[in-house]
Amino acid sequence: MDFQKIYQYSKNLTVLYVEDDEVLRNATLEAIEDYFLKVDVAENGQLALNKYINYHQKKSLYYDLIITDIRMPVMDGLNFIKDIYKIYKDQSVIVVSAYNESDRLTDLINIGISHFLMKPIAFDKLKNTLYQSCRNISNHKEVIEQRKELENINKNLDAKVKALAKEILFVQKISIETIANMVESYDDETGTHIKRIEGYTSLLLDEVPVSNDCPQELRITVPFASLLHDIGKLMIPKEILTKKGQLDRDEFKIIKTHAKLGGEVLQKANTTFRDSFNKDSYLKIASEIAMYHHEKWDGSGYPEGLKEKNIPKCARIVAIADVYDALRSKRVYKDAFTHEKAVSIIKSEREKSFDPELVDIFLGLSQEFNEVFTRLS
Repeated sequence: MDFQKIYQYSKNLTVLYVEDDEVLRNATLEAIEDYFLKVDVAENGQLALNKYINYHQKKSLYYDLIITDIRMPVMDGLNFIKDIYKIYKDQSVIVVSAYNESDRLTDLINIGISHFLMKPIAFDKLKNTLYQSCRNISNHKEVIEQRKELENINKNLDAKVKALAKEILFVQKISIETIANMVESYDDETGTHIKRIEGYTSLLLDEVPVSNDCPQELRITVPFASLLHDIGKLMIPKEILTKKGQLDRDEFKIIKTHAKLGGEVLQKANTTFRDSFNKDSYLKIASEIAMYHHEKWDGSGYPEGLKEKNIPKCARIVAIADVYDALRSKRVYKDAFTHEKAVSIIKSEREKSFDPELVDIFLGLSQEFNEVFTRLS
């Protein structure tokens, strides 16, 4: 085993050599120190343990290799190694033992030692053992470095993916807000109406307990999807939407179709998405909100006359938000109501128009609703 063959693996490694016999220690040190980047020595297990701990505290590293005798004063090699493994379980160790210490070898094997040198140390045996240990250590370090490099690549890729996803979501939301603003403009309303609906909806969702009909992901999706709740109005003649005065029976029937029309448009868009990606998008929730936010708890709403919990939870939530804002807002056919009047009307519709549990949550948040209206009006 020539020097270079070992040196290719050992040249960047650090060693702690522990031996109480001064003559053997000096002879072995002279034989190995040229192979390694650094070799430190200690005369017994306790001194070696102290040196090991101090080295880690200063360098934030562990010695790459420990070469230790077994029988030593103060602390023997077996207890020293046990303490080392408590600190760093992957520490590489070569044990030097005399033939009359064979009773200790079983204990050493049981704690994970696989490399041994017998006294007196034969130089060829020493070189072979160093070669095997250093090659294993070097290869292990290379694997760790490659793993770190791969983790860094993955982190950078993950950050780029998150940034791209955030950018896509932002562009998507701007597009949705643009469409929603078109609806409000078409209906002679201001774009702040949809922002208020989003704000009210978020307030309610923050207080609604997580359940099967209101899982955690809805807390993000519903406020976002609520922006499109009235998209069906784009398909209603504007002269009906903006009529001053009472609508006749036929006109009101036409107005009511906006819920179904909007729901169907968004449902179709979600079907296209699902066919491409084999999963639903936020458009599924948006279609349910658009379709059912005019349904009533007692079954007297439209377009399908759904009752109680047959109405999707997301639509029940947006219904309260939409009615509160409609009551507070001036329309061509009515003056704006005060906050107190709007709250009183919604409270009176508990178990009639609205989910009673959601009304109770609304009543606890009514002042926050008023603040949203004031801030975004």
